[in-house]
Amino acid sequence: METAPGSKGTDRVRRRRWTAIIIATVVIVLIASIVIVSVSLVGGPMRRTIIIVDDTSIRMDYFLKRARLAGVDPIGMLESLTNEQIIKLAAPQYAGQVYPEDIDQELRRVAGGENETITESEFKEWYRQQLNETGLSDTEYRDITATAILTNRLHDYLAVRVPNIARQAHLYAIALLGFEEAEEVRARWEAGEDFVDLAREVSLDEAAKENDGEVGWFPAGVLNTTFDYVAFTLSAGDVSQPVAYAPDPSVPEQLIYYLFWVSEIADAREVDEDSMAVLRGRVLEFWLASEMQLHEISYHGLTNGFDSETNAWINWQLSRQ
Repeated sequence: METAPGSKGTDRVRRRRWTAIIIATVVIVLIASIVIVSVSLVGGPMRRTIIIVDDTSIRMDYFLKRARLAGVDPIGMLESLTNEQIIKLAAPQYAGQVYPEDIDQELRRVAGGENETITESEFKEWYRQQLNETGLSDTEYRDITATAILTNRLHDYLAVRVPNIARQAHLYAIALLGFEEAEEVRARWEAGEDFVDLAREVSLDEAAKENDGEVGWFPAGVLNTTFDYVAFTLSAGDVSQPVAYAPDPSVPEQLIYYLFWVSEIADAREVDEDSMAVLRGRVLEFWLASEMQLHEISYHGLTNGFDSETNAWINWQLSRQ
């Protein structure tokens, strides 16, 4: 069979063209792959969801922005943003809605400082500086302001409703340096010695020692969490096992051991002013602890949830600026 003149040359040209097209396609695919990988390595984690509260998601980029502004560690920021979201979801039923004019008024109050008035141009310049310094968008800044307004309103709503009559424990304590020493003192009480006499003899707390070891009457929620739990799980007349306490959180290995004696329990006793101030100050904390049980909350990370790898990556990001 005869071949048309020039057909071999034409085939070679075509093959060269197809080869060039294939090579160009491969190069384009490789370049695209590199770009996609680069974007996923740099931008991907920033777009990941880190917190979900019910149907609301919080992304990593916003999380990092807020953590830098607050100067807190990742765990602290998780707690803070979760609390904010719980307040935004649940507080309006108690404290009402926050409207745009409420936000405007609050921003102008903060911008004015001690001055009673501030001009519109002064306010606009102040607000421009706030956005520039924080790196927040207008929407983000106003949302944070709205949440702060809502938080203050909720606190005020709850604080005035703290009951002034409550179940209380009459508490005595002995402070000691070592666990073994605390066990020995407790053994002496079990053997029949009077707790008050032991407090006068061995307690490190001079103020309580002079007062026979008496700490006072306390409703639940006034003492720190550990002491509070001990005080309200003991029956009247019982003495606790040694309870470790670090007076200086920065030196956790330096412990004091307490023995607590609940001399009596009053089911309904008037709360004194000092305890009332503490309860009102912590009322939002108690509300949040209770409200969280009513919401679906989940934390996410780079791979397997919020793990040590995610925590380390966030700390690295925070250290870069």
